[in-house]
Amino acid sequence: MRVSIGDVALHYEVAGDSGPALILLHGGPGADHTLFKPEFSMLADVARVVYLDQRGSGESDTGSPETWTWSQWADDVLAFRAALEFENPILVGVSSGGLVALTCAARHPDRIGGLILDSPLGAPTSLDETLEVFERRGGPPAREAARRYLTGDTTDEAQTAWAEHCQPLYGTPSAKPRRVNDDVLTRFRTGGCGPADATTLLPQITCPTLLLAGEHDPVTPADAARRLAAALTNAPVTLEIAPDIGHGVFRQDPERAFAAARRFLASRPR
Repeated sequence: MRVSIGDVALHYEVAGDSGPALILLHGGPGADHTLFKPEFSMLADVARVVYLDQRGSGESDTGSPETWTWSQWADDVLAFRAALEFENPILVGVSSGGLVALTCAARHPDRIGGLILDSPLGAPTSLDETLEVFERRGGPPAREAARRYLTGDTTDEAQTAWAEHCQPLYGTPSAKPRRVNDDVLTRFRTGGCGPADATTLLPQITCPTLLLAGEHDPVTPADAARRLAAALTNAPVTLEIAPDIGHGVFRQDPERAFAAARRFLASRPR
């Protein structure tokens, strides 16, 4: 299904017909909603699970590259919510989708009913901190490959080194979306989507928040998740650090992650 909002039409799918709306925000950026399938279907008994392709991703319209920003993606979520008449939805953001969720909740605090964040971007994280985790887990080759890739090196050599030395450190099993818009991903890596630090926005967030992180995540380190939780000074926050897990708790430790999600949903007022 597709819905028009502003200058684009967004693709979405819904599973479940009762309970709060869970709008799933994929990472990448530039990946698509298939990253959440089939695992999230297990929540369809307690919620309406809404799979959304963000602008520039999946089967949604591309839009202009200048609109591939955290603020635009966040505003798209709010417009999507209004078009489908979802009242106070819960945003489920994974990786860069977590930053979209945080931005949306900060810009529109009276429209969002809760956040479930898995390995989200958004906390201040230095490149050296990220590279230290890559080196700790994969040695100097992983550090150097990560440095080149994360600082915008788009050569084939850099891409190959990243795939060989760094991607396996995300954790297994690896999830592969149906499609990836490499142009969006490249724009993100070169800073075109805007700063990945949401520190100044976090005090504006007031909704209940569940924050999941992997202790060995080289992309969004566990210490960054702890800083993020501490900076959400006006929101009730539950932080769970999963031991022996890399990037993506729902994917790598689904029993723990979905149990936490169910507890969070059960605690919300109906």
